[in-house]
Amino acid sequence: MQHAKRYLVAGLIAAVVAGSGMTGVWAEEKPPETGTDPRDFAPKFMPYMRHTELENGLEQNEFVLFGLFAFSPKFAMTYEIPLAKDLDISDTALRNPATGVCGPGGFLPGGGVTIPSGLTGFEGDCEETGVGDMNLRFLYRTDWKALGGDWLVGLQLDFPTASEDVLGSESFIAGPNFAYIRDLPQWPGPGAFLAFMNFYFFDVSKDSGRADTDMYVGRWFAMLPLSKKHKIYALPEFQPVYDFENDHASYWIGPEFGKMFGPGRIGYIKPGWGIDPDDTEGDRDFTLEIGFRYFFD
Repeated sequence: MQHAKRYLVAGLIAAVVAGSGMTGVWAEEKPPETGTDPRDFAPKFMPYMRHTELENGLEQNEFVLFGLFAFSPKFAMTYEIPLAKDLDISDTALRNPATGVCGPGGFLPGGGVTIPSGLTGFEGDCEETGVGDMNLRFLYRTDWKALGGDWLVGLQLDFPTASEDVLGSESFIAGPNFAYIRDLPQWPGPGAFLAFMNFYFFDVSKDSGRADTDMYVGRWFAMLPLSKKHKIYALPEFQPVYDFENDHASYWIGPEFGKMFGPGRIGYIKPGWGIDPDDTEGDRDFTLEIGFRYFFD
């Protein structure tokens, strides 16, 4: 059933792309703002919903408020608040197959969602809903032009704001990062670029029951405008992740497809798949994100 659902999503996306007349690309002199360029500090608001299935059976749904505030043309801050987050462990090893009840103890590793032994948030119904951990990210666009591209440096701060212990990390996490972005003039239309964002996350402080955070996360993607007439673009993304604490590497790929409905109004859909996910590490198996970007004047 899960495989059928994924094939259906992929088929719908393929049908939209095939039926949209992708015979031309944008030809305006100025590339359209889609909200996908890390160099673009135009203030914007981007709510999205994301469904995540881990290889170990855990399912997560969240509604997130995301936005960007620009302090200057070179310095900006983003915020990301999981306003509503739901975890379902009914298909994991934490569920008693005989009684159908999810006990208060147990340990489910990996995937950025760790449920330490002793937590009682699920109370037997296998599900918990509330607010998740928020983060702030500060970005600075440098004047460096090494390798023919643009360079950003920044710092992400994750705060333990979850309303329930099982919905968050119970850790204050820092993530220094840098990004390299290079335009693709050879693509038949303006606005194409490659971006390589790189993060290193570590815990500054944490609850004694939580594991240490020591992780590299890459977000490497390409912006590819596809249709001039229908204002459609593709944004394939590849994420390499390496957990130094557990000496484990995982990989995820997700092609975003977006459409401009008007100036400063963009909708998108983004399915994603884990590459050879490991259930013992709780790697991501399947994700589906749907969102909207709105630019402020």
